[in-house]
Amino acid sequence: MPAERIHRIDIGWQDLFKPILGLKTAPENDPLINQIAIRKETLPIILVPGIMGSRLKRASGGDKTWDPDANWFMLSRFGLPHVDAKDRKNMLVGESSHRTGHLSVDPDNAEVPEPGRDRGWGTVAWQHYGSLLGALAGHEWPTTLDVCFDLPVYAFGYNWTDSSHASGRALADYIDRVIDEQGRIQPCRQVILVTHSMGGLVARSACKLHGAESKVLGVLHGAQPAFGAPAAYQRIKHGFRELDGSLWDWLCHPIRKISDTLTERVLGDEGPEVTLLMAHMPGGLELLPTRAYRTNEGRAEWLHYRGRHGHSLDLPRRGDPYDEIYCAKEAPFRLIDPRWLGATSAGEYDQMKAGQWGDYIENLKVAKQFHVSLGHYSHPETYQFYGTALETPDRIEIGCQKFSGRQLFDLQYLEGKHFFEFRDAHNQVIDTDRDMYLDDPAAFEIPNRWHTESIWAYAVSPPTGSGDGTVPDASGRALAARPSFYDKGPNGTVSIDADDENDHARTHDRIFNTATARHITIKVIENLCKAKIRRETGA
Repeated sequence: MPAERIHRIDIGWQDLFKPILGLKTAPENDPLINQIAIRKETLPIILVPGIMGSRLKRASGGDKTWDPDANWFMLSRFGLPHVDAKDRKNMLVGESSHRTGHLSVDPDNAEVPEPGRDRGWGTVAWQHYGSLLGALAGHEWPTTLDVCFDLPVYAFGYNWTDSSHASGRALADYIDRVIDEQGRIQPCRQVILVTHSMGGLVARSACKLHGAESKVLGVLHGAQPAFGAPAAYQRIKHGFRELDGSLWDWLCHPIRKISDTLTERVLGDEGPEVTLLMAHMPGGLELLPTRAYRTNEGRAEWLHYRGRHGHSLDLPRRGDPYDEIYCAKEAPFRLIDPRWLGATSAGEYDQMKAGQWGDYIENLKVAKQFHVSLGHYSHPETYQFYGTALETPDRIEIGCQKFSGRQLFDLQYLEGKHFFEFRDAHNQVIDTDRDMYLDDPAAFEIPNRWHTESIWAYAVSPPTGSGDGTVPDASGRALAARPSFYDKGPNGTVSIDADDENDHARTHDRIFNTATARHITIKVIENLCKAKIRRETGA
């Protein structure tokens, strides 16, 4: 019997949806096989993580600086009792304020499997994103997609202390490199971006401000603070410690409470510690509410302040949080206490230096300009999801409590849990550690001059809004988005609630570890690929 002959026909994937020309027939005694070779297209998937989700090292010397996967390293460098706020700042920012080039991305992570090391997987926190990267890389895509596209999975770590404008430029360059790398193998014209939290700002920056939009097929944003989050204000003001909490919370959510406690130790459980870091990080300041931010009820005024004589303010009154809140230096609702910019440890403050306040204002200007430049922009093919139904500050309430006479002695039991600032009858800020020794109960005392005066203590009220614990619903769903494959929220946005995942799983930093988020991600990628097929073939 004669050997079978092979007739090869090369077609592009688009031709699969048309009649295939050039097929040949042959008699039985001279068999012929028509072999159709399909030129597939590569659509790389790039994960862009959230703030603190990238591994960092010193640009000079290469010493590891930030590695969320190395628990002992993080605790020893940031969380042990002898590590103070100044040490943390020097690690992440340097001795002065932010400067470009102080840190770079660290790609060397031994936990990352070999195939992902050349695709940036080592640059991101494996404990937060490893399950997603593995699920995408190992997913069996539907046959229609599989014969048309290759979908390699990449990750893009970035210096989250820097402005998202600079990180967006780096992402745009990375997209070019990935397209060039894959394009040497087979056609590759666009990528798909999957973002978490701050990564959404970086991706939007790359698309709008650095010319990457046409090279991006579509974007999925998960838990993005599209117009900022009041939680950023609250944590700078009050630290990462909880505003409220009980033994019952610990009994109901022990894993989450332990994790939150570790976060407090690493990043700072008090306002002075967090302020010294965030005031010198443009990237951190870019998470503050922008002019476009609205509460879950749709109000532009997200800060309610109740003063000592019963008067109250709802801010921003003129729609400018930068001038009215973030640049304020004297009012109790100010974002930054100038004394805290010179903190050497929690409870020990240097007096403000003009240069330190000036550095903060320059970083704030960078954040404001980025917000203005980015505006309401979203990629034309945008999908989004967010966690909901967890207590989240969508608005901030600050009030004060008056202490007089014998009530003053109650301060030693209340200060650590509730109050961020104390003022005397002349509205002067009281240094509680120096004047009352609040950090040392054995030495606690009330100076004689206050026995006949009153003290006002200022506090942030516990959150009552809905969100994922960090990003409120309104900001997570703020962008115009494509209708999703199943629509639980407005504007085509998917909300992940208690019916989908438990309270611990759907919190802001853990949400991409959930089966629901992975399912959403896979379905969105499928939708984008199918839309591309329809667009290019009319099928």
